Order: sequence, then structure tokens, then C-alpha cells
Amino acid sequence: MNKKGLLIISALLIAGILLSSCQMEKEAKKIGDITTASDPTDEVVSEIVQEHIYEVGDIISIDNTILVVLGWDNPPGGDFNPPDEGKKYLAVDVMLANQGENSFNVSPVFQMTLKDQSGQKYNINGKANIASGSNTPNGELNPGEILRGKVGFHIPEDSNNFQFVYEAKVWGLGEVSVNLGFTPVSMDPPTNLNLAHQQKIYQVGDLIEISDLRIQVIQVTYPAGNNIVKPQEDHKFAAVDVQIENAGESVQEISSIVQMYLKDSTGQKYTFHLGAQSIIDTGLPDDELQPGERIRGQIGFQIPENSTGMVFVFDAEVWGFGKAFIALD
Repeated sequence: MNKKGLLIISALLIAGILLSSCQMEKEAKKIGDITTASDPTDEVVSEIVQEHIYEVGDIISIDNTILVVLGWDNPPGGDFNPPDEGKKYLAVDVMLANQGENSFNVSPVFQMTLKDQSGQKYNINGKANIASGSNTPNGELNPGEILRGKVGFHIPEDSNNFQFVYEAKVWGLGEVSVNLGFTPVSMDPPTNLNLAHQQKIYQVGDLIEISDLRIQVIQVTYPAGNNIVKPQEDHKFAAVDVQIENAGESVQEISSIVQMYLKDSTGQKYTFHLGAQSIIDTGLPDDELQPGERIRGQIGFQIPENSTGMVFVFDAEVWGFGKAFIALD
């Protein structure tokens, strides 16, 4: 065999080894489950047997992601957003966490589907997402960050026993299938995922520098509403008073609706709420900030009365990586 042939064979062998190692790295592992109140530990990981189909409540590790399906239900949708005739909504409660060293993005549209027993796939559905009453678990995940939300699907009314499918890599290997079963179920999230990294949490009043911006949460208040606009049952309005300064040398666009939201201790997101905003006297902290310019305003949210561990999140770079977390309670 000539030298050129040997080089080609060597290159193919190396490529095969690298591909094999990449495939192994992205295989899913069960590292605990909620039903037995077992949090993921090194001891649990060492005893795991590889599985292909997981169950609701399993704590699953794949690549840099921890995935837990906490349950599912069939939201009715109400008079203004009912499912189509012959169909129903199905919403899956999903928790994800970043156990890696780098940030990455989660996209339910590209990474999450539903599959019935015949193999028929169903994509995420906007009407079903609205009916779920929850934000979808989308966006950037920093190392050590947790994200939770519901993913909605629009399915035939007489169908049941689905699998929820999560693609860990949009363009790579790594798929997780979770059996949902026949009956709606709901579980409390795990109390400790033993993540290697912990988020840095700031306090109200701290002056934070991030991506050429200086941000400060001045205060948080809880307006009661009025005779016309009130929070829904078991919820309350929250108004976060924010000040932002452009400390860089280029113009910065600030959009509170895009860059600011709340998260509770389970990772559930709460975004801008029009009703809450309508009873706040001041405007949103939105502006095109020139170098050295400053803006202050309030942004309104609606959150559960019994929520805990609420933090205000400022996403400095919507299409990049850079977030600040400020504790509100």
C-alpha cells in the first residue's frame, strides 16, 4: 500500500475514534428521580444502567444538560383560546439545568417534540402554549442556571400515551425520550441538582457592571391593582424599579420586554405583564442610550402569591451571553 493510502486510512481511523467518543459523551444517563426523593450524586451516577425510555420524575443527564419532566396536563384553553374541533391541548412541565462550564441556548421550537405510539411527531403549538398559562423554557442558560416552563402541543382528542422528546443538540447527537403515560401527573421539582457552578446573585441596590452597562434595581413594590385591573386569583403584581447607564463608547438599545424578566426558585420565568404595567405611573426603562446616558423606569409582572426565591434577570446581550441576577426577596 502506498503512503497516500496509509494516510487516508489513518485519517479515517482517527475520525472514527473521535466520532465514537462524541457519541458516548452525549448518551443520556438517569442520575436520580423525584419519586424516591433521591437527588443526583456521584454514587448514583456510578450505579446507573443505560436506558432508552425515561419516566416522568427521572433526573436525566445528557451532555451539559440536566433534564427533568415534572408532569403534564390538558389545559382547556377557555372561551377565547379553545383547541380546534376534534383536538385537545397537552402541556408538558419541563425543567432544565446547565451542568457544564459554558453557557448555551435552549430552544423548545427546535429541541422539543411529542410523539405518539405510531411514531407520529407533533411540534410545539402557540395556542397550546398560551393555554398552559406558563412561559416556555427558552433562552440562554448560564453554568449552574435552572430554567423551567411548559411546552404546549395540539393533538387529536382521542389520542393518549405520548412520549416527550428532547434533542440535546440541535445539529448533533443526543436524544432523550420520556414516557408521559395515560394520566396527567404533577411532581414537585427536585430540591438539589448538585450543579458544579452556582450563580452569582446580587441584591437590590447593588450597582452591577455588565457588557458596558451599569444596572441597578432601586426597589421592588407590589401594587394592589384597582377596580378594573387586578391580579388573577392567588397571584400578585410586582413592579421592579430599574436604572441603567451606558458606560461604554457605543450606543446601546435597551428593551425591557426583551431583556428583563423574573425567575422563581424552580427556574420558572415570568415575563412582562400588561395589566401590571397599566397601573404603574412611570414608564418602562426603554431607550436608545448614548455613551454616558442613563434611563430609569419600572416594569410590571404578575407572579404567584406563594412564590419563593424570586430574582430579577437582566439579559445584557440578547443574542450573546451575559446576564445579571438580582434577588428580590
